[in-house]
Amino acid sequence: MKSFCIENDYLKAVFLSYGAILHELWVKKNNGTAINIIQGLPHKEDYYADKWARGAVIGRFAGRLEHPIQVNHQTIAIEHEQGVLLHSGKSGWHKKEWTLSLLEPNKQVCLVYKCPNNSSGFPGEIQAQVCYILEGASLLIEYEAIPSQTTPINLTNHAYFNLNPGLAIGDHMLQIQADNYLELKETLIPTGKKINVHATDYDFLISKKINQIHLDDYFVLNPNQKDQAVLYSPHTRIEMTVNTDQPGIVVFTPPHFEGICFETQKFSNSPNIPSFPSTEIKAFTKYTHSTQFSFKSKHTD
Repeated sequence: MKSFCIENDYLKAVFLSYGAILHELWVKKNNGTAINIIQGLPHKEDYYADKWARGAVIGRFAGRLEHPIQVNHQTIAIEHEQGVLLHSGKSGWHKKEWTLSLLEPNKQVCLVYKCPNNSSGFPGEIQAQVCYILEGASLLIEYEAIPSQTTPINLTNHAYFNLNPGLAIGDHMLQIQADNYLELKETLIPTGKKINVHATDYDFLISKKINQIHLDDYFVLNPNQKDQAVLYSPHTRIEMTVNTDQPGIVVFTPPHFEGICFETQKFSNSPNIPSFPSTEIKAFTKYTHSTQFSFKSKHTD
């Protein structure tokens, strides 16, 4: 496992070749101090046994899928546990070694992975690349993937953030520009129905404290909105905004450590629900996805 660092005047980020993991992200404050706002693991070797995909790229299909799936008008059997495949299972890219393709220490790092045909049952080999790019006080993640056969692709990053490391994520303020979230079965598979957030715990249209609510839910982002999600710590006064070209975000707060994950992606189980935005990518056609995390301090030290 190799590590790579990129740094500018605002941010310092450390990445691992294993899982293309975002291991650390240091936000530099005006007084010269820096805070690592990633809830990662202390030693890089710890990630081999990690069950929570901390900081990793998720592929070839992020989220939950119900076995079997429909691909190119055919029924395809996929790997599953009790009828559900989560984050591509044993073949998930978060457990694979990626190869460095580009490193500019003051700007970006790009990693590539070649996914074999029939991994987890999916058709087609995939040539994938992820680039982490520093642009001022923003970290931009750009994904590309080209399959050799028509296949569903849905990528994301699984970093857990905490803008006040060591303290409760419930103390953070959260805003999400989403009028609707997806209804889920007991298996956490979407039913295909959207539910309005009004008068529910999932109404984050106006910034509010997360408190004790535990989230593992897909928010359908309102179109043409800037700063689609905003996380703020009143303690450190650091604000993080999330902007993406994807239709929604799975927001996840794990039960046993203090972090929050913003999994920008297309809808879970989309190959089985025709009304959802398609995740099917034709053979030798490029999949692209862009997400930006931006930071600012709300006061002057």
